[in-house]
Amino acid sequence: MHWLLRLYPRAWRERYEQEMLVLLEEHKITPATVLDLLIGALDAHLNYNGVTEGVTYMVNRLRTGVVMIFCAFMLFGVGWSMLQRLTDPLNQFNAVAMYHPEFRVLFDADFIAGCLSFLAFLIGGLPVFFISLRRAIKHRQKNVLIPFAVALSCLLTSILATAVLANWHHIAYALTHIYVFLGGYVALMAVMLIVGTVAVSLMIQRTDFQLSELKFVFIPEVVILFCMGVAVVMATILIITITAYAPQLFNTQDVGSPMFITGLFCMALGTIFGAMGIRRGMVTRITE
Repeated sequence: MHWLLRLYPRAWRERYEQEMLVLLEEHKITPATVLDLLIGALDAHLNYNGVTEGVTYMVNRLRTGVVMIFCAFMLFGVGWSMLQRLTDPLNQFNAVAMYHPEFRVLFDADFIAGCLSFLAFLIGGLPVFFISLRRAIKHRQKNVLIPFAVALSCLLTSILATAVLANWHHIAYALTHIYVFLGGYVALMAVMLIVGTVAVSLMIQRTDFQLSELKFVFIPEVVILFCMGVAVVMATILIITITAYAPQLFNTQDVGSPMFITGLFCMALGTIFGAMGIRRGMVTRITE
């Protein structure tokens, strides 16, 4: 693991490298450990100034945790959205659910958990976003306003593309090249999601928050993570039961089981990444 520590700033290594090497030798190294070290290296390059005490250090840790939760929820949301296609076509799903009511219970539980996590995401995230934007406008911070413009452009482009997709039957090209048309839409949305997520993350990372402005997001973050975990569990059980009793539900109009497995993987990965973000915030609170 010595090569991973070389990714950290020189000032950090001079102070903590030997202690960290001893700690790593005493514990089993897992993929989660490697990922945590990589995220820590990025955090150290962005925030470490040789001082590990005081309000500035705690704000930096909290801010990085907020960014991690945001990115984790975006990944989770992609996977959760994929699983909503399980009821398509609805008539087929309802017919099977009459004999297996547990399908409806599990699907509804997954849907509700996802919606609650999104609500908590808005409650905790929107204030942080608007504080960042307001402060950037007040102080004319171009390094924050430019990512905001990029994120806004991605949002507007996504809305416009979705509006075009909703009227695809009026577009001659779509009628004759439906799979190319849908593939282009999916590719565009993926690019917009990635670029928009990076842009918003840069906004938050480049904003000088007060400690009091970030402390309140801890409770919404816990709610987000809890609901994400519940959704992953419900989705996992649902996928297993459908595989065992009604595999025909995987064969919807234009997708199959690989998409749902991919969706579940994204949900689980997002939840794990979110837990790591929560951990950074909890470390800050303990330090405080």
